[in-house]
Amino acid sequence: MKLIDRDKNMKQESFSRCVVNHILRRVQQPWFLVLLTVVFAACFDWNDHYDESGIKSGEQEIFNGDIVSYMKSTPELARMSDILQKNGVYDSTHADRTYTFIVCADDVLSAHTDELADEEFASQFARNSVSDMEVSPAMLTDGMGIETRLGKCVWVYEREGGFNMDECKVTKSVKTANGYVYFVDGIVPIRLSVYEYLFNKLGSEYNDFKILVKTRQKETFDREHSTITGVDEQGRTTYDSIFVTRCELMDRYTKDGAAYWNMRDENYATTMFVPTNTQIRRAMKAAIDSIPRWLNRPATAADSTKFYDWIVKACFVDRRVCEAELPTEASATDPYGFDFDCVGGYQKIINEQADEVKYKEAEPAHWRPSIQRVDVSKKITCSNGFIYPCTNFKIPNHVVIYRVKTRLYQVWNAMSDKERKNYFKWLHWTDARADIEGQSSFDLDPSLPMMQYFLLCAVPDQEAMDDELPCSVTYKGLLYDEESNKVTEANLPAGEYYWSMGFKHSIQYSLSMKFNDLDYSVNDMCMYAQGSNFHFDRGAASEVPHLGTGVIAYPEGFDPDDWIKIDAKAIAYDTDGYLVDIVRLNHSGPFTITIKSNDMARIFKQQIAAGNSSVIDSNGALVRTNKNIYQLMMYHWCLRPTKNNY
Repeated sequence: MKLIDRDKNMKQESFSRCVVNHILRRVQQPWFLVLLTVVFAACFDWNDHYDESGIKSGEQEIFNGDIVSYMKSTPELARMSDILQKNGVYDSTHADRTYTFIVCADDVLSAHTDELADEEFASQFARNSVSDMEVSPAMLTDGMGIETRLGKCVWVYEREGGFNMDECKVTKSVKTANGYVYFVDGIVPIRLSVYEYLFNKLGSEYNDFKILVKTRQKETFDREHSTITGVDEQGRTTYDSIFVTRCELMDRYTKDGAAYWNMRDENYATTMFVPTNTQIRRAMKAAIDSIPRWLNRPATAADSTKFYDWIVKACFVDRRVCEAELPTEASATDPYGFDFDCVGGYQKIINEQADEVKYKEAEPAHWRPSIQRVDVSKKITCSNGFIYPCTNFKIPNHVVIYRVKTRLYQVWNAMSDKERKNYFKWLHWTDARADIEGQSSFDLDPSLPMMQYFLLCAVPDQEAMDDELPCSVTYKGLLYDEESNKVTEANLPAGEYYWSMGFKHSIQYSLSMKFNDLDYSVNDMCMYAQGSNFHFDRGAASEVPHLGTGVIAYPEGFDPDDWIKIDAKAIAYDTDGYLVDIVRLNHSGPFTITIKSNDMARIFKQQIAAGNSSVIDSNGALVRTNKNIYQLMMYHWCLRPTKNNY
């Protein structure tokens, strides 16, 4: 037996390490480590209680002899023993090694006479009944896998106070001198793994999905397990090369590089949701058609690749997902309560040119059973998990839309006066202009767009200062097209979004901020006290985790960990900005943002009266530079769909 063995070449891995790997991968809880100690003590203290004369205690028998002797000397196992003998099992079973046998009494085998008459089936049955490591009853845990000589995993399930091996109940266990014999009440099915079933059993209506999975795998040179044979004339090391199948997209590891899960290995529990060709093509068309409408640009090959990758990521889960977890209707009280992430962990990224390996945290696909519906009545049970055929399949909004971000100076400068009046509704702010540069540009690398920090600015009108009135602006969410230098109204799907904003930092007044027709998210927030939080789109980097959790602050495809190695300032490159709120767009379509200040007019008037040279010059003219931090100084807004936006 091998329990969740990470490397099939390590056949001599110790029993205790196998069990630790299995348990740690599944539970990883401190209380279980205590239980593990008790279990090991129970397992390895057998010799203290072993009576050479042989005893029987409840359902546990102890036999004075080796495991083959027990099989041959037990009348009710005569036929079982004969099958093992004929198929060479005993020839490779030795008294100085340990084993686990899963056996059927003759009365159980009598119901399978026709099947066992087939020599190929009998051979597979024999090899699937023997494991080359011993597992005591104390080691049986729900969800563990016992690897047999057939190369299959027999999965153990806790049922009604006892255990099943696959669908067969364990009726008795016997300890011998070199292993354990488990009696079961039926022939343990010889099942294909999820991966084997996908490529060997599923029909042509699933060919698109098969191709997506297959094309994301490749054969790669395995230097670690290849033997060095010498050095060639150019001084390069030569190998007796071993090649292995890898899937960079889906193979998962721990942060430290230990294998965690892959879809090909039968030793890992797996659930697969499988969409038909029609469902995949329909989902792709809907996603591609949404891009011009939602993002105001044509779809690209990169979009298609991203969507196809997501399909593969979403259709595998690194555990068994039972039918109860897959309701077709969302809960009225908790609409997201049945959602789950698919496969997390870390991806292994190999840079062959730099001879470098790194482990990058993977963003798991998010599955919503009430939308990604499956037919649980057609569940297929495999050796290491389940397959569910999809009845409805969709690429979620939060995958189609990575983020939508607009710099206000760009849209303002691109609009005509008529468009400005139509899209921006000013109240007591006047003389709006977008030619004030808040700070110098940020040119991280020639391969990346240069960031510029011009601001959309305005000052309170005379009436507001005289009567100390609130000033506000409500503007439509607009998208800017750099190629055409034109703007269009954003048209987004209903759902939940992270809403971020950017201003000039340390401005000297309070702001209230409101999204669409919702209540104000912030009221009279002292912007000076916020320090650098709302510092253009740069301040959020210090607050928002940049990988792996919820709000990812960077452009799509931008890996800050890599860029920070080149330039530490990369941490502030083109982030979402500082999070104002998580908001909901209740209806698909356009939206507005409202910015209001209840105290700017009063403070601005006071600075003029005091002769503050950053507000009014010696000639009595208002100062309209980045030094005047008493004027309205807006930089950008950004919306990023949350995972709940499906």
